Amino acid sequence: MSMSKKLMSAVLMTVGIGFAGAAWAAGGTADLPASVAEKKDFGCGAKGQKACPMQGWMKSVMQSATTSGDGAKIAEALKYVAARPPKGMDKWVAISNDGIEKAKKGDIDGAKASCKACHDLYKAEYKEKLRDAPF
Repeated sequence: MSMSKKLMSAVLMTVGIGFAGAAWAAGGTADLPASVAEKKDFGCGAKGQKACPMQGWMKSVMQSATTSGDGAKIAEALKYVAARPPKGMDKWVAISNDGIEKAKKGDIDGAKASCKACHDLYKAEYKEKLRDAPF
């Protein structure tokens, strides 16, 4: 790349950053990347706050079921999860049902693997957008 093209790229990048910075300084976040825009305060789930609905349920019900190693308890907990798929999380039910079947067969590690698959796919998005949703 020629020196003039490098200089032009640097100028354009600086101008772009300047506009984003100006929008931020003015209180706007519409044109800022999500990583820069202010995060929603859900009023739950953070250190020192009450647990969010699903977070509390997972800690009390699902964690108890998986810790027990009781396939029937895990299957029941996963049935509850399968019945509450968030909009747009299209594999939620299938992943839960896979875990239910494994738990019923006594494949506890397989059932836990379905939990991990769901967490890997949806946990970050759920926490970012739906953390305070009823569960």
